[in-house]
This record gives sequence, C-alpha cells and structure tokens, in this order.
Amino acid sequence: MSHLYLLGVATLTLTSASFAGSDTNADLQARLEAAETRISELSAVTNANWLNDTRADEIRGLVHDVLADADTRASLQGSGATAGYNGGFTVGSADGNWSLKINGLLQTRWTSTDDDTVVAPATNTGAQWAFNNQRSWLHLSGTIAGDYSYDIRHNLATANNNDAQWANGSMNLSDDWSLTMGTMKVASSRQAMIGDQNQLTLDRENVTTVIAGGANVAGYQVGQGAQLAYAGDDLRFMGQLFNNFAQGISATNDSSYAMNLRAEFMVEGSGWGQFDEFTSADGGAAGTLIGVSWMTLDDGDTGATAAAGNQTGGAEMLTIDAQMQFGGSNLYVSYADFSDSNTAGAANTDSDTLTVMYGIYLDTDWELYGRYIDSDGSAAAPLNGSNMSIGVNNYLAGQNCKWTTEMTWNDSSALANSDITVISTQLQFYF
Repeated sequence: MSHLYLLGVATLTLTSASFAGSDTNADLQARLEAAETRISELSAVTNANWLNDTRADEIRGLVHDVLADADTRASLQGSGATAGYNGGFTVGSADGNWSLKINGLLQTRWTSTDDDTVVAPATNTGAQWAFNNQRSWLHLSGTIAGDYSYDIRHNLATANNNDAQWANGSMNLSDDWSLTMGTMKVASSRQAMIGDQNQLTLDRENVTTVIAGGANVAGYQVGQGAQLAYAGDDLRFMGQLFNNFAQGISATNDSSYAMNLRAEFMVEGSGWGQFDEFTSADGGAAGTLIGVSWMTLDDGDTGATAAAGNQTGGAEMLTIDAQMQFGGSNLYVSYADFSDSNTAGAANTDSDTLTVMYGIYLDTDWELYGRYIDSDGSAAAPLNGSNMSIGVNNYLAGQNCKWTTEMTWNDSSALANSDITVISTQLQFYF
C-alpha cells in the first residue's frame, strides 16, 4: 500500500513540474518577444534622431557658407554699393562719394553727295554715296571722395570720325566754384558745349581754328589747360586758359597761350540741365539762355610764332548766342566774329558768321528742323557763303535711339566745289 502511495505522489509531482515548466517557457517567450519589440522601437527612434542630427549639421554648414558669401559680397561692394541706370550705367558707393558712370554713342550714317560744279574729269566727284560710322565713343565720368570728379572720352571710330577725345579732373572749391585741369572742350558757344547725342542737326557747323595746339573738330575745339568755373542759380561763368601751340613744355610751345571767357545768363528755365539739348518736346518747360564768349591769343616768344606758322598775336573771337525752348519748338541764334589782325593777304582768316536754327514737333515723336548759316570772310575762312539744311528727327526712344534724315545745300566758296547737295540719313544709339 505504501508503495502505491509513493508512486502516486511521484507521478503527481512530475506532472505538476511538467505543467509549471510549460507556463515558464510561455512566459519567457512572451517576455522575449516584448523585449525584441521594445528594442526595435528604440532602434527606430535612435536612427531617426541620428538622421535629424545629420541634417541639422548640414543645414548649419550651408547657412554658414551663405552668410560668409554675403559678407564677402558686401565687403566688395563697399558696404552698400548701388548699381543701375541713371543717365548712363552707374555703379557707386551708398553715400555717393565714389561713382562711375558709363555712356556710349554710335552714329552710323548713309550719305549721298551730288556735286554740280566740278567739270574736270580728274576732279569731278559727281554723284556718289557711301556708309560711314560718323561717331562712336565711350565716356567715363564720376566722383572721387565726394568733392572730386573726372571726365574721360575715348574714341572708338576710324579716321573718318569728327570727334576728339579728352580727359580731365575737377575739384570743388566751394558750393558754386570749381577748378578743372586736363584736356577739355573750349566753351566757345552753346552748339559746341551741347553733346553730340543732343544736337538738333546731324553735325555742328564748322568753326575757325583758333588754338593751334588743340584738336579742331566740326563745331568745337579741345585744348590742354585749366578752367575756373562758377555756377549760380541763373548765372554761370567759365574762365579757360590753354596752351596755344604744343601740349606741354617744348621748343614749339614757348609759353604761348589762348584764353577763353564765357558767361551765361538763364533768363527763364527750370535749371541748367534743361539746356543740355536743343530740342524742346511738347509739354516741356519754356526757357531762354543767353551766352557770350570771348577768346584771345598770345603767341609767347617769337620762336613759337615762327615754328607754328598759325595765328599770331592779336587774334580774337567773339561769340554771342541765345538758346530758346518753347515746349514743342526751339530756336538757336548765334553770331561769331573772328579777326586776326597780324595775318593779311590770301592767308587772312577773318570772318563773321550768323547761324539760325529752328525745330518744331509735328507730334510726340517727329520733329522738323531747319538751319541757315551765312558767313562773310576771306577765301581762307572755314565758310564764305551760305549753307542751308532741312531735316526731320524721329525719336524712337528719345535721344537714346534717334533716326535723322537731312538735306543740305552748300554754297561756300571756301570749298573746292561751291554747289553741293548732300542727303544723309543716320541712326543714333546712345546709352
């Protein structure tokens, strides 16, 4: 009996242990699976945080590079440099003390000439036509340290160009006074002082060669020297002193000089800039400007006179002109008297010239104009007779893009041919 009892107890114990082992394994498996699930979740979070950290580092690096580049650009621009177009392409410092303005001009032309007076076959030009680049140049100007400025013109055209180059620097002496030194235009008339791009006609009228050492071009001269200028509200003055022969100290210069004085009075107008062009569009402000120029020469010592063989002491030129704008039409009148008391005979160049020029708008873009020049002088003078022109300007984009067609009748005995008809059409591009 006892054996049966012991066998039953053993069997029950083993059965209980078997059931207990089964529950334990199930619990362990459940815990293992839970742990694996938690590990997977933690791994995913860790990977996500690592990716976010990497991206943040990359973004920080990109922002740093952009800021560094911006600092470099700001440094190169002078801490707030400006750039754009204002009467020319401009760059400069934010305070305006340093600036550069770039302008350019291109005038390309077709011309037909009819010469009715020459009959000799060897010299008869008859009727002929051609294209030419009348003018093309680049112009640099601007300010230096606020109170100083520069003005440089560089030609780009061929030898047929009628323009000249100059380079000068200026300094402000006060609010109204300035000093300029270098090569510059001779302020002999309004027609000479107004820029190539702002003329009413295709070309300025010819002028008498006064400064032997300067560049003589159609309508104005360029000399080497200095200018003292005053500009008030309605009165301005320019006193110019130039070399008369050589461009510097040399045997041919010999301390010779030319002095030109010009005064201008603005009778009516909105400001001096109004008179920088002849044309006066519909609705523009009315204005009148009257000017007087006087030039005299001194040939210095006798060596210069003998070497140069040009004007001698006593040469003078007086010019009186008036520029008027009427808001739809414009008028220019000029009288110039040149005398060289020490030159006589066939070489005498004394002359007096009257110029009248008028333009009127037909509509907002088309302008009709005419010019008459009458000169009374010797055969050696630039003009001795009459010259009449009539033409039309089509302002495609103001003075920046202009198409001009002109017919001129030249009856000047100073020319080899004294009966010439010229028809020209020109496209002007200016920036």
